[in-house]
Amino acid sequence: MADGAPLTDLIQEGRASPAVPARVGHHDVLIESGFVGVFVYQIRGDRILVVHANKGYRDDIAAALLDAVDDLADADDLGSIVRLRPIEVPGFALDRAALLGPGQTDFFKNRSLADRGLQVIPVHRSEAVDGEEYEAFWPGVIGKNLAIRHYDWTREPSPRADVRRLDDGVGGLYRRNRHSRRSSKPALVGARMVLQHDLPALADGVRLSVMDVRGHDLRLHREWDRLRGTLQIPGKAEAVDVDIPRLSAWAVFGPLFGGADFEPAALEEQRPAEHMLMMRVGDSERRRHDRDDHPTSLDECLRWLDALAATDGNYLVFAGRSEGIVQMRWQGPGEPRLWLETPEPAHHRSRGRYVTRDEAATMIQTLAHDDRVAVDDLGDLETGTWDPGTG
Repeated sequence: MADGAPLTDLIQEGRASPAVPARVGHHDVLIESGFVGVFVYQIRGDRILVVHANKGYRDDIAAALLDAVDDLADADDLGSIVRLRPIEVPGFALDRAALLGPGQTDFFKNRSLADRGLQVIPVHRSEAVDGEEYEAFWPGVIGKNLAIRHYDWTREPSPRADVRRLDDGVGGLYRRNRHSRRSSKPALVGARMVLQHDLPALADGVRLSVMDVRGHDLRLHREWDRLRGTLQIPGKAEAVDVDIPRLSAWAVFGPLFGGADFEPAALEEQRPAEHMLMMRVGDSERRRHDRDDHPTSLDECLRWLDALAATDGNYLVFAGRSEGIVQMRWQGPGEPRLWLETPEPAHHRSRGRYVTRDEAATMIQTLAHDDRVAVDDLGDLETGTWDPGTG
């Protein structure tokens, strides 16, 4: 199409279905319906505003989106930032309209309307920040991080968290290289993932800042089966002390990251004590060879014992709260046997014997429940001495 072609013709470029005149709320629009969904186009002078849904399209939602950004869409200074406006539609889980200005939407990319096309998409207040740069919003929220399907109007909110590593470690979760400023840039991740999975599994010494879209800054580290640190609430001078079971972070802070007010009472809820160990795995079949210990529930430790293939060299190492160690390794060709021992560095030796899986399970359970290395309960132990220069 020539640059001077009518906008109604430019809209049709490369489209599989025609866009026909219609009315949505009090807006005159063009609607294109096809196998990839419904597209609502609103001509605004020399600009085109598009709304897209491929699942759950409703006229009342489309109208609410257009209403919300009506005072913004003609502004000359939209720039490269995302503008949020509230919406409220009965039965619809998302409560914000996010406006992307000309040149800031992939929908019109490489088309004649690239510099005149705008897009409004529904999001939740926990997913986006008003005024953030498009280059952060689109790759992070719509792209690979949260991977929100913005065209699915039946989806539930996906709260986000901006995560930074605070310690000087150079490896592990959300790594931070002390020699690089760029590496301390926050990582945008799903709040449920970091609260429910990542925080409980923090390695010793790792400290994270986990921030919601409103600026609530949760700074935590793991101490055995607890998460400890602070919550800084925007506008409050004093931070709130946090000391919770490691597996309860999502239950305690999930509502906050979902957009609710902070409830101090959530910190007081009592939960049963957890039986856990630090575990290290060497499993050639699964190509897992840990360099560090990982906090692991007792149930998962026992599942690893059951699952570890009886292959020469495969091993498991378990450490208790008081740093007592029980370790085991499959040994021998043919039908390997499971050797279990406890190292005693102060005496430059280890003591153990070949065991059954049931005997190994008992040793793991005792270490987790009682914080006690119970190899003496096995009897008939063998002692292996170390060279003091290597022990």
